[in-house]
Amino acid sequence: MVAIRQVSADQNSELAACVKAWRHRLVPDDRLLARRRRARRSNVTQEEVAEIVGVSVVWYSNLERGVRANYSDAFLDAVAEALRLDRHERELLYLLAVGRMPSPSPVGATAVVLGPALRQFVEGQRWATYVLDRYARVVLHNEVCEAYYPWLRSDPSYPRWLFTDADARRRLVNWDTDWAAPLLTQMRIAQALHPQDAGIAALVDACLETNPEARCLWNAHAANGCTLQSRRGIRLSSDHRTTLVDVVTLTDPSASELQIVSLIPVADPA
Repeated sequence: MVAIRQVSADQNSELAACVKAWRHRLVPDDRLLARRRRARRSNVTQEEVAEIVGVSVVWYSNLERGVRANYSDAFLDAVAEALRLDRHERELLYLLAVGRMPSPSPVGATAVVLGPALRQFVEGQRWATYVLDRYARVVLHNEVCEAYYPWLRSDPSYPRWLFTDADARRRLVNWDTDWAAPLLTQMRIAQALHPQDAGIAALVDACLETNPEARCLWNAHAANGCTLQSRRGIRLSSDHRTTLVDVVTLTDPSASELQIVSLIPVADPA
């Protein structure tokens, strides 16, 4: 059990000072931030951090003002990642915000490390390219990707969009066989590789509980297996016509937990 202690008024002030200082030290020309910059300012704004974290600016600004609230682990972890906090700073964020240390990581879990070479590779691709962690969260993507996946602007969870948003069915041709089934296969593999990871188990349970078709596909896989289809159809946000893409998946030897995915449009026959 994680011990929780009372958060004092002094700690609220310290929380405000720390979070503000962490934001001010961010480099505005970071490639992840540069795409979101609406104006040239010396410091990264609260609005920009809130957008990266995926919450309203009011909710993020509450944290930066030291306001007590029921901050979730997912929110604090997202803030820690957006502000580029190291392990000790993340622990301090938890202590000041909710009066406890972060929950222990499941056995085998490792922090996502996005090196500069990987960032440069993804940003430099002319095709929609993104990086998935073991929980199928999009932890990095280039600007082209948002034409295919506009949901990335608000939520990095690929499974949540695929299984709970009606927009996924409108965009993804053969939603069940070409898109949902392959993702469930990846989740099954991740669960087998990390049987002690409670986060993966919770993700699988949530997908199967919220989408009856996902449960049927999951059960069918156990009996019949699943053939992955690399060429798939998708509809862009600006065009209702179907675009065929080859889905190419790579791994980074320095970060085997991550999958690099590119959606390469199939050239029309001459």
